[in-house]
Amino acid sequence: MSDPKQILASAKRILLVDWPNTSLPRTLIGNGYSVFCASPNKYTEASVVADRPSDSDGVDIFPPKSETETGYLVFRRLDSPPTNIDIVNVFRPENELAGIVERQILPLGGKVLWLHPPNTSAIAADLAKANGLDFIEGINIADVSDHLGQGQ
Repeated sequence: MSDPKQILASAKRILLVDWPNTSLPRTLIGNGYSVFCASPNKYTEASVVADRPSDSDGVDIFPPKSETETGYLVFRRLDSPPTNIDIVNVFRPENELAGIVERQILPLGGKVLWLHPPNTSAIAADLAKANGLDFIEGINIADVSDHLGQGQ
């Protein structure tokens, strides 16, 4: 398995294919990464903004869920897929992984398949190897991002 800290330290652009909660994209954005999200028929770019956006066309808005969260998490629909993705972080079932590699990681230039815990998969490891991708599983990307941000 590749070194998660080294991989994340050299990354700039992360595509999330589902996530367990809104703290994941918030943390990555807060630590300086460009975050994109994929759903079946669209791509979005995520940001955190201080005030609730007034436009809602092609926008999904999530207010802060706790006193520790600040700003609104906003996903704006993109007209085309993002390019030059470094990492694709996946929180989907194992039976969807081959399609994710084929339709999202490879066409977007992804270099890393990172399974979000608790997901693990021998199939994913084989897919990554067969496609020349680094592979990480069992480690929360947001936790690694926070440690890098603290200089650890």
